[in-house]
Amino acid sequence: MYRREPAPLPELPHISTRPVNDEDDAVLADLMERAYAGTIDEQLGGNSDGAVEIAAWRPTAVPDASFVIDQDGLRAASLISRHGNDFWLGYVITHPDWKGRGLGSAVVAASLRALDAPVLAAVTDGNTPSERLLTALGFTPVPN
Repeated sequence: MYRREPAPLPELPHISTRPVNDEDDAVLADLMERAYAGTIDEQLGGNSDGAVEIAAWRPTAVPDASFVIDQDGLRAASLISRHGNDFWLGYVITHPDWKGRGLGSAVVAASLRALDAPVLAAVTDGNTPSERLLTALGFTPVPN
């Protein structure tokens, strides 16, 4: 598990983001399936159905702090949820054709700016790209 306290973010290239909306759900589900295919997180929450995952996220979603990059289709997303008093970075999703271009960092940074509150994140053991992204944005590991 990781935690980030409110603090200035590192300099990032400017990439336009927008808040997620209800009409994005089907495209988010498809993006999630594409992004996670062949990765350590392919089975998502015990299945490989992005629509099920997005539907499960919606009841605890914080849409004003969840962002997408929409450039001729969704390229990346940062989905925030709230559980009790805690904000969680539930998903960071980047289309496989667009990985390694800073899109994940851009959407997570937009979420962090919108919240200005502590944020928690869980990472699957062995998901090194997610661990690097979180660390680069100021998240620190916390004991379970």
